[in-house]
Amino acid sequence: MSKVTYEWQYDEEGKTALEEVRARRGFTLPVHEVMASVDPEILRAYNSLAGNLIFGPEPRHLDLKTRFLVLVGITTAVKGDREGVEWATRNAMKYGATEQEVLEAILLSGLPGGMPTVEAATIAFAEMLQGKGWVENSEATEADA
Repeated sequence: MSKVTYEWQYDEEGKTALEEVRARRGFTLPVHEVMASVDPEILRAYNSLAGNLIFGPEPRHLDLKTRFLVLVGITTAVKGDREGVEWATRNAMKYGATEQEVLEAILLSGLPGGMPTVEAATIAFAEMLQGKGWVENSEATEADA
């Protein structure tokens, strides 16, 4: 549920690619819309890459909980989109992370990203826990791969 209001122009193939992303993630970001506008195949390739990085062939060295905690920290540190922080947080918790583990991942991100990134992610996390998140009921599944 991005807060960006500009409407990118895309053809039917672009609309279909966006629907695929929405079905997989539960939401789209402005960057997804730009990819659909420029070339829907770029969006599909990106979506496939993201799915494989998270849910690729097992066994992996990091379990899903840890992968999502890493994403929480990285997305926070690089001042990524709020939707991404929420999505990774929801999924970290779905795969067993506690609120304290999520908060630790957020706090650790302050070293490379600075404390304003921690503050923004903490606010997003608190609002999500109160049912005021921007990404509601958008959970990744192994079918996303």
